[in-house]
Amino acid sequence: MMMSSLPDQQQFTSKEEEDYLQAIQFATSTVFPFALKTAIDLDLFEIIAKAGPGCMLSPAEIVSNLPAKNPDAPTIIDRILRVLTAHSILACNLVTDQDGHTKRLYGIASIGKYFLQNEDGNSVVPFLNITHDRRLMECWNFLKEATLDGGQSSVRGFGMDLFEVVAKDRNLSNTFNQSMSNHTTIVMKKVLEIYKGFEGLGQVVDVGVEHVGGDMFTKVPHGEAIFIKWVLHDWGDEQCLKLLKNCYEAISECGKVILLESILPELPMTDLVTTTTLHFDLGLLHLHPGAKERTMKEFEALATEAGFTTLKLVCRAYNCWLMELYKNVNQKCEPLTTLNLQSSLINKFISNDTLHFKFS
Repeated sequence: MMMSSLPDQQQFTSKEEEDYLQAIQFATSTVFPFALKTAIDLDLFEIIAKAGPGCMLSPAEIVSNLPAKNPDAPTIIDRILRVLTAHSILACNLVTDQDGHTKRLYGIASIGKYFLQNEDGNSVVPFLNITHDRRLMECWNFLKEATLDGGQSSVRGFGMDLFEVVAKDRNLSNTFNQSMSNHTTIVMKKVLEIYKGFEGLGQVVDVGVEHVGGDMFTKVPHGEAIFIKWVLHDWGDEQCLKLLKNCYEAISECGKVILLESILPELPMTDLVTTTTLHFDLGLLHLHPGAKERTMKEFEALATEAGFTTLKLVCRAYNCWLMELYKNVNQKCEPLTTLNLQSSLINKFISNDTLHFKFS
């Protein structure tokens, strides 16, 4: 007698069995990101989405929208989409056709929607594209040597850090800019929903604002509040300290510096916020000398050495924390106006109609 279905595979006979399978999954972990990248390159998410909200398509229906000459394309697509379903990016239903054959139908799951452009035209696809760029992928092959002998993996691979690599390659620069733009807009939209520190500063909108040249490590123009978004993690402690001291000098006694950065816990955990931040931190090894995510103690040490009396942890948007630095937290102040500081190569962001410094 033939069995039509598998027994429950969620139950393990021992912890050893579960651990071994987890180890095998880690050893074959490149399968998932490349399956995802292939699905994006083939526009599979867009094809499914265009069928309509809640619609599900078979691999054959998906392939009918592709310029595929390979007769095995539906089978290959099915195998790719099964992997994505197992990682909760897609949903899958089994249906039986008129001939009694069972087939799979695929739809977009809640995680998968972030691989589609939202109402603002943004998604995480540019982030996927930049992390899968062949040059950034190649950096990982030099991490062992960089660890043992010093230097950066990107310098060993290309003779320059990744900021320089990006600056010299227009296509890579465009991909990098797009990834930062999309990520910034998505995160800042969440920030503006939950962070009240911009209240009284005027309307906050997604616009391109005036770009003023300057060196943030030399001088920061005066402002009642300075917003620094994903700048500190690009630099080592010495450069960050220079910037924060400049910010301290630039604000009044009533002023504040608003930081948007990820924070590493002292003890690595398995939650999504921590694992995402740890991924970012290790990726920053390739970027620029000293680039890293920091713990709360490290942020406090930088703030104290720069002269600030108080670091206030306000709220979290995804894996990014809003922190406020004060000269004098007890000072009674009038409503603030804000100055935007932004790191290089980010050409689009949500701001509050104030100045934006672009450093190249």
